[in-house]
Amino acid sequence: MTPSDHIVMAIAERECKRLARRVIRHIQSMKDRYMQSGDDSPLANVWDEVCVQVQGQESVMWETYVETLEGIVLGFVAELDPEIKQAIWLQTSEGTEWEPKDREHDGIPWSDDEIAQYVLNDYIMKAAANWTNARIEKCKDQDIQFD
Repeated sequence: MTPSDHIVMAIAERECKRLARRVIRHIQSMKDRYMQSGDDSPLANVWDEVCVQVQGQESVMWETYVETLEGIVLGFVAELDPEIKQAIWLQTSEGTEWEPKDREHDGIPWSDDEIAQYVLNDYIMKAAANWTNARIEKCKDQDIQFD
């Protein structure tokens, strides 16, 4: 790995973490009418619901949660500068396999969808798997079912 590869990787990781924090804050702001865990649930927001489900209690609505998360992440990815998108895309499985066909051409392609999937799977879902608070623990202890 070249020194420039290390720099690109570090920039991409920093930006992915920043993006994940923004998405998580956004999902934490989604309360009440967005929630599926029911009125008797100790959970306070959709992020709590995501965490509970990632940690082992997927609801029948899980695919809807995933689609919602994908849309939110994709919206934030669309706001990124092209150079940041390129740096992140180069970390995806598609990006790591990419080889420029023309060495004279220095343009790096990217896909917002691939970037969004990468950030969702490698940063947001991993954060959800490790995130805890008293509400999440109480929900897991009570085995609360989602509507």
